[in-house]
Amino acid sequence: MNTLHISSTNTVREVIEALLKKFLVPDNPAKFALYKQCHKEDQVYMCKLSETEHPLYLRLVAGPRTDMLSFVLREHESGELLWEAFSLPELQNFLRILDKEEDEQLQTLKKRYAVYRKKLEEALDGVWIPS
Repeated sequence: MNTLHISSTNTVREVIEALLKKFLVPDNPAKFALYKQCHKEDQVYMCKLSETEHPLYLRLVAGPRTDMLSFVLREHESGELLWEAFSLPELQNFLRILDKEEDEQLQTLKKRYAVYRKKLEEALDGVWIPS
């Protein structure tokens, strides 16, 4: 069992930094969030903690039963990207990927338009005869 020494005054941000350091995870702490996991009846509820909350204090208030409240460290899943959490090479790679995808979609649209135009011209040639 791995232990982590924190106090009830440590914030979520400090706990995340300590966890990443302890387990030698080189990622930026801003990429992660701490969630409290509550067990009520047969349901499990996950709630993201704000960076200013104090996880150990919450654990102490919840009482000794660890099956009622636990914590989970996860990468952000909010759909909002924290761009400042990425390095410049990572951001440049994202741009290259997005540019490539944009070019591929543009080519697909151009091909689709060309096929549609050809079919439309063929249909018009068969129906409309200039006098």
